[in-house]
Amino acid sequence: MKSLFTAEKIKELHKSGETSVEISPQSTIITPEARDVAKKLGVKIIDVTASIEPRKSRRSQAGSLPDNLQDIKKAVRDKLPAGHQNSALLDQLIEKALKELQHQDEAGPSCEREKAPNGVVLVRGNSVKPGKFEGAGGKPIGLTDVIGSADNSSIAAGYMQWENCSFPWTLTYDEIDVVLEGELHITCGNKTHVGKPGDVFFIPKGAAIEFGSPGKVRFVYVTYPADWSAQ
Repeated sequence: MKSLFTAEKIKELHKSGETSVEISPQSTIITPEARDVAKKLGVKIIDVTASIEPRKSRRSQAGSLPDNLQDIKKAVRDKLPAGHQNSALLDQLIEKALKELQHQDEAGPSCEREKAPNGVVLVRGNSVKPGKFEGAGGKPIGLTDVIGSADNSSIAAGYMQWENCSFPWTLTYDEIDVVLEGELHITCGNKTHVGKPGDVFFIPKGAAIEFGSPGKVRFVYVTYPADWSAQ
């Protein structure tokens, strides 16, 4: 399981005099709030794998495609009707698709933000791209922090989404959830409470619950204190 790099950790490094930190995406997930705090404090985040060329990621000197592309190309050709196989065009389309997927994977969680000089922040909800929440035991849970201590806020806010799965969670902070899409199921003991679009949950600190949904769900969470992942 990947380790979680939080805003609190960045603050500790800055306090000890560190000006940079090395992370590996293969073993570490760094929250958007941690990146914001690092930028604000002047702590440089260095991706230690950024300069390492992935194995078989480039063309050979002879101009051949990497083995993984050759396998994909063959699989696609097997699905195409005879006489409709433009090799050059196929190569271009496959390479373009893989580059786009790689870019999406590397970009991580993100959102469009506008910040006024007086501290007011606007987050464009339709721009939010979820990252993976590693605290859910490997399940495909999307999470993106959009407001946090880097905004001089004592509370945090973000988006979560997933489809047809559940996971247990014990809160070490207070949380409010506002359902945007689908159904959010929160099980407490033997009873499941179902929230639908427009509904609001309050979950107090110390509550042991199970988050879940029979289909796709998307909601906004608000937590106190802001550095909820460090609690």
